[in-house]
Amino acid sequence: MNEAKIQLSPEELILVENAEWILTKNAIIRKVYDLFGAMAAAMKIELQNNPLSPDVMETTPKISRGENFKGLPFVVLDYPRLFNREDVFAIRTLFWWGRYFSVTLHLKGIYKELFASQLKKNESLLSDNDFYISSSNDEWSHELGEENYISLNRNRDFLQKKDFSRQPFLKLSAKIDLQNWNQSEKLLMQIFKTILQSLHY
Repeated sequence: MNEAKIQLSPEELILVENAEWILTKNAIIRKVYDLFGAMAAAMKIELQNNPLSPDVMETTPKISRGENFKGLPFVVLDYPRLFNREDVFAIRTLFWWGRYFSVTLHLKGIYKELFASQLKKNESLLSDNDFYISSSNDEWSHELGEENYISLNRNRDFLQKKDFSRQPFLKLSAKIDLQNWNQSEKLLMQIFKTILQSLHY
């Protein structure tokens, strides 16, 4: 075995001897779960006030987590969530360690066909609220970088010109910085409400 591969740098030695940063990380992840749990309850109320199709309304919130989204921990709240091979309607709230929070509308199949024209009508609402649209061929790519997403605010009328019949899915996303943690529930719910508003006439 190559000993250089298993030896620790001075910085790594400091971390491996310090349990507190892992315990702090675990505490933060628990707080994200609490945040997303509170949001799920508020989202249910918003959906009742702004109902969508019955199959979407019947879904239940799901919170899950992982340790390796581009090497970093994450927590996901999917609600509403309707995933099958051909059709998707989902709103995904993501906490990505060291990066940001985001809320993403994911449409595919019949739901893309149902809502694409309505979203085009509400393009100004989405661009004014700093939404991005996916430009990736990978519908499971969530990183809001220039290689995957286009800013609607910087590309006015992009939605109007887009031919969604040539793309199997449609994803719109907005994010907030982790520095806004203490206002995160309010800000994330504002994004969620904007998405619901953009789907209605």
